[in-house]
Amino acid sequence: MPAPAVLLTGLCALIYLLDGLIHSLLGPLAPDMAASLHLGNAQLGPIFSANLAGQCLGLVLLPLLADRLSQRRIVLLSLAGFGLAQAATALADGPASLIAWRLVTGFFLGGCLPSCLAMVTAAAPVARRGLAIMVLFTGYGLGAALAGLVATGFAAHGGWRAAMVAVGGACLVTLVFAWAGLREAPSPAGNDESPSAAGPRLRTLDILSRRYAIGTLLLWLLFISLLTISYCLNSWLPTLLLEVGRDKQFASLSVTIFSFGGIIAALGVGLLIDRFGTRPTLLGFMAMSAVLLYAIGQVMATASESVLMLLLAACGFFVLGAYGGVNVVLATYYPASLRATGIGWAKSIGRVGTLVAPVLIGLALGAGMRGATILSLFALPALLAVASLMAIRTGERKSLAPSGVS
Repeated sequence: MPAPAVLLTGLCALIYLLDGLIHSLLGPLAPDMAASLHLGNAQLGPIFSANLAGQCLGLVLLPLLADRLSQRRIVLLSLAGFGLAQAATALADGPASLIAWRLVTGFFLGGCLPSCLAMVTAAAPVARRGLAIMVLFTGYGLGAALAGLVATGFAAHGGWRAAMVAVGGACLVTLVFAWAGLREAPSPAGNDESPSAAGPRLRTLDILSRRYAIGTLLLWLLFISLLTISYCLNSWLPTLLLEVGRDKQFASLSVTIFSFGGIIAALGVGLLIDRFGTRPTLLGFMAMSAVLLYAIGQVMATASESVLMLLLAACGFFVLGAYGGVNVVLATYYPASLRATGIGWAKSIGRVGTLVAPVLIGLALGAGMRGATILSLFALPALLAVASLMAIRTGERKSLAPSGVS
């Protein structure tokens, strides 16, 4: 890739790393935070959800400024916003202030991510676009993996408040680097931008116009399906394993095993996309996800720990690899003038599943449904993702057809 594109991708991957770190840090810090502020489990739930709620708002609202500002300015504004809010979280003295600061942090994080993805998509050559986009999600995975280390490192050096200030400070240092080095590179020769991208900026609601509406709705369904799987497994997998009789240590380790497979997939799926194409690669990943999810549900109570560990790692490889890869579809579906808005809406609407599905799983367990059955049922949203992606391919051919062609 050209040097400007490499620099831009590296800086945006660093921002995604901060997103993964901030999003995951609260979990390992929660016991220390709860003891310090005398919080119960019921009070921790809304605090955990506040960052996600803020991201939903930021994903939709901040990209609307792209017409008046540039993507670079949105990224810089967002970095300053979530860096200051993250550091200010250390001032929280109760659940209300914690929720408020997490909401503000999530808002600016959510607003930053679509612009980063849009800039990388525009700057990367088509032949390396899949790899460039997946580098961002490698950054996110590394940030999430660092969360436990950061929490452990600050446990004896100021606790959760010091950790919040340190991570906020890291965000502001990154802001300085981004201000100095982040530039919106022109699209290189060969990028397949829609001709309309060179004309006047399109209206935000054009993502639901006749030309893009079917693809937009299918993209929303695709993200709902995949985010439901990844979020629910991260939240419920240990509980489901305990429900079928697995020991607590293995259940706690299960999410790490699942996530490790996803980190390996992040760059691998990008290379496969660049070599074999987006849809053939992702359809294969999603189909394998459905097979593995169903199979793990059937054997999770009887398989040996080593076999189950391998199955969970393979499942993380295909599920999280598919989620990272569909961002290539999302980033290339819209013209440049609609890209950040389309990305923000898809990622925000996609979180509907993460809000509804965990509640349904809890109700199902409460009603007596077996954990093995619930896990096998995750194959259904994987198959729905396959159907959505196949339909998007048809929708793209029609939307890109010349005027007057049916």
